[in-house]
Amino acid sequence: MLDNVMLMSVAAGFCTTIGAMVLFMKRNWSKGSLAAFLGLAAGVMVAVVILDMMPSALLSNYKAATWGMVLGLAAIWCSDRWLGQKMQGPETLLGLGYLIMLGIAMHDLPEGMAIAMGGELKARTGMVIALAIAIHNIPEGMAIAAPLLMGGQRRLFILLQTAAIGLITPLGSAIGKLSLAVLPQMLPWLLGFASGIMLYLVMFQLWPHASAQRSSRRWIGLCAGILIITLATFL
Repeated sequence: MLDNVMLMSVAAGFCTTIGAMVLFMKRNWSKGSLAAFLGLAAGVMVAVVILDMMPSALLSNYKAATWGMVLGLAAIWCSDRWLGQKMQGPETLLGLGYLIMLGIAMHDLPEGMAIAMGGELKARTGMVIALAIAIHNIPEGMAIAAPLLMGGQRRLFILLQTAAIGLITPLGSAIGKLSLAVLPQMLPWLLGFASGIMLYLVMFQLWPHASAQRSSRRWIGLCAGILIITLATFL
């Protein structure tokens, strides 16, 4: 039977499929709504890292936590660089869709690990990380589905593919839980690693995409996300 962390990971991963379904129903979102949506996810992730994950990791072993964060940032930066080179010449919409799918799959694995790391600290921390990743996964599902749909692929097949991508998030959580069970002393390293990944996603994906909408609502979403986690932490 699945525990709470795995259930949250499954739900967060399934939001990729929900994103595709939303695209099928409504293709045009207002820039303000999308900016607020992405800003909220960014605010939640930043607050969780600053208020929960990194303080716990630093108090446990500040050197391991720092190096873990550096490794997390480096790993996802290298991943994005490699994908950026591959993305330069897709000749078809289907090719573009599959490259986007590959990139999201590579991000979903460490995101699942982040949920497991948060859940190891507190159930609430794992829950809010899963919520932020779930919010993040909805536009990702839309990004996968759009070129595949325009490339002529059937909607049912698109949904099946996004569902398969969604399973990578709980796979990452399972790997994170197994790592902690086998090597519990790795917790500060893994917390730092997950924090680095989450900060990278905020700085180089969520916030740039929110800013591209040219709407001040991104700041409302950001502040709301930070406020929610701050209140949950101190109240």
